[in-house]
Amino acid sequence: MAATEDERLPGSGEGERLDFLRDRHVRFFQRCLQVLPEGYSSLETSRLTIAFFALSGLDMLDSLDVVNKDDIIEWIYSLQVLPTEDRSNLNRCGFRGSSYLGIPFNPSKNPGTAHPYDSGHIAMTYTGLSCLVILGDDLSRVNKEACLAGLRALQLEDGSFCAVPEGSENDMRFVYCASCICYMLNNWSGMDMKKAITYIRRSMSYDNGLAQGAGLESHGKTS
Repeated sequence: MAATEDERLPGSGEGERLDFLRDRHVRFFQRCLQVLPEGYSSLETSRLTIAFFALSGLDMLDSLDVVNKDDIIEWIYSLQVLPTEDRSNLNRCGFRGSSYLGIPFNPSKNPGTAHPYDSGHIAMTYTGLSCLVILGDDLSRVNKEACLAGLRALQLEDGSFCAVPEGSENDMRFVYCASCICYMLNNWSGMDMKKAITYIRRSMSYDNGLAQGAGLESHGKTS
């Protein structure tokens, strides 16, 4: 009997079915939390984002028990950019993507170490907090005041956000990150909400979809 249309897969043999190999997915996510596959090595500076996808995948597969949650929580907190004793770097606080700068391991809420190139990244702060929530952490070691101060420094006059204090592209992705950060910290002082809402409204296109910014093409992701 010929295979039905649903059973025939592009590039597969006649009638071949593709099974979901759950255990292999679990092992792959485990590997990404330990040693990055060669193809991902260039993403070392964004390692916290990779951890977010891996932990989200394990959570969806009900397999978070295969990792040491406490160790990962300590690692995430070590990536928190903390204010120095003189608090001169408040506008640079948040979470960095990995330990690539060689900053001393510090998972506590003690004063941070000053480094001219060290700063949080809005996407890393979002994924870092998300990972802590996925792992069941109570966020008690998050320096919320510093995270929110760093977030405020990233908002531009048009209401959008850039990724780092030095400046970067700015669009709806980072408005989303900023909103999630404020929601998880239960504190909306990290943004000027009126400006952010105005930016979102100005990004609405003729087809009622939302774009990355005003005058751009609407997209399902940003909508």
